[in-house]
Amino acid sequence: MNVLLPKFSVIIPQKNRAEYLIHTLKTCMIQDYPNFEVIVGDDCSDDNSVEVVKECMAKDSRIKLIAHNDHVGMRDNFESALAMVRPGYVMALGGDDGLVPGCIWRMYEILKETGVELLTWTTPSFVYPDGDGGPSSLNIRKNRGNYIKIIKSEDFLNSIASSFFYLSEECPMFYIKGVASTKLVDKVKSRTADGCFYYCPTPDGFSGVVLAGEAGIYAYTNEPLSIMGTTIKSQGRNYLGKTEQAKRESKEFFNDNIRRTIHHDLASQQYSPLISLMTADFLLTARDLPGWPGKYNEISFENLLRKSFKQMQYDQYETDALIREMEILKAIAEQHNLLPLYNYLARKCKRKIKRCDQQKGSRITPRMIILDAEQYKLSNLYEASLAVKFATTVVGKLTIMEWIKVCFNTVISIVRYFNYKKEPFPRYD
Repeated sequence: MNVLLPKFSVIIPQKNRAEYLIHTLKTCMIQDYPNFEVIVGDDCSDDNSVEVVKECMAKDSRIKLIAHNDHVGMRDNFESALAMVRPGYVMALGGDDGLVPGCIWRMYEILKETGVELLTWTTPSFVYPDGDGGPSSLNIRKNRGNYIKIIKSEDFLNSIASSFFYLSEECPMFYIKGVASTKLVDKVKSRTADGCFYYCPTPDGFSGVVLAGEAGIYAYTNEPLSIMGTTIKSQGRNYLGKTEQAKRESKEFFNDNIRRTIHHDLASQQYSPLISLMTADFLLTARDLPGWPGKYNEISFENLLRKSFKQMQYDQYETDALIREMEILKAIAEQHNLLPLYNYLARKCKRKIKRCDQQKGSRITPRMIILDAEQYKLSNLYEASLAVKFATTVVGKLTIMEWIKVCFNTVISIVRYFNYKKEPFPRYD
């Protein structure tokens, strides 16, 4: 039977995530799809990541390891793991992300049913405690039942070319939230100057943009098939972090990409973690690949500046980081004769600084159900992955009104429980 089923590969490029990686690998080891492999790329970790992988390899022969003896950086670590993948389908996880039980079988079923080569899905997240009393939670998008739809790539690309927000729910990046055929990956490789798939400083979002354009159409399901982990070592947290360790790891990432500037239409600046600039960079870089079939409307750099300042208003950047991003935006504005707009936005925009700590406890937001991980005894991502299906199918469907109804019905049940009349026992002789 294995011979008839396509190969599914999960690559896990990571560094120094040992305490989280063990739980990531556990979510892979419980998958029961027969033709399945896991490839871990370790970028010269100085913790016990390699030992963790080797211990799991001893228990599960489907796990493989590429251990780099010298630091290669995020992009090359991704690329070396991807080069090991055999024909079939591939997706990537970070060292703190995971799979939902039975998800590989489900990917296969959906791909077979729809006949597409690219699939994406909604992704719940598990937030690990930050070590300083910050809350840990399982975050689930509310939905009204599982469904599958086919998306035209041009619609998706036009959407993010306007919003400059590639992290939309329907973005088909195969990092955490998507799976692609290796045929699509090879097509992208055939278009790049160095024969590599990852052609931008940040591998994750670029994969969604370039694969969408390559595929033409792709499938989306709101059924969660993987789970994203957020830790104090996540790159996004590092850039916003105040600790010396966070600053060191963030600086290392910038140094790894110092020779890979963003697109020349973005003034060939150094890498920026602004979602707006990354989105523009992904779109422009993919557009320039020879023969890339993706299509989207022309980018408005005026709109890009406005979106970038709006994002910076809410991102909790340290002053040095904020100044760095403003310098990048100023260079872009100068290149496109938009310096008056830049100066206007720099004067007008005000930062939205949070005055209070993160909220603790379970709660409902307009789009999310947030469950207190400590309250529900979820101490790691593996345990959270086991809870995802139940939480999504039951808790995730409840609206605020339905929660009110649950509370009302609870009160009625209590009243009925105590609402009884007394009758004597029947007499008999």
